[in-house]
Amino acid sequence: MKRILFVIMAIAISTCAFAQGQRREFKPEDMAKRQTDRIKEACQTNEKQTKALYDYFLRQAKIQQEQFAKMQQGERPQQGNMENFRAEMEKRQKAQNDTIKSILTKDQFAKYEKMQQEQRQRWGQGGQGGPRGGGQGGPRGERPNRQQ
Repeated sequence: MKRILFVIMAIAISTCAFAQGQRREFKPEDMAKRQTDRIKEACQTNEKQTKALYDYFLRQAKIQQEQFAKMQQGERPQQGNMENFRAEMEKRQKAQNDTIKSILTKDQFAKYEKMQQEQRQRWGQGGQGGPRGGGQGGPRGERPNRQQ
């Protein structure tokens, strides 16, 4: 009986370790379709708009894939270049909003902005709690005082 239990535990542990070692493959087409579908649902885009959005997101996803590959090879922004990296990200975000604004109507773009705002609220604003923040509801690096 102990042997059977040991074998089952060994299989369970090795299965978990194997599953954690796998990485999801990043496919630009899937990412572009997911982003396009979200906007199509929220803004009720027509076929021409949907195609334009997909084409734009596909181009962006391919660029992002190239950048990710560079980072995987060790090409990461240096500590001093983080400001440049952040400024570049903000510039890309503004360009994306401008492109989306040119594709959508005024009413649709208002719906898009509302969708983006709701998404930001769900995920937090970075650095302050939430799924991407410090995890303790406060700024990163600080731990709450716990009474024992």
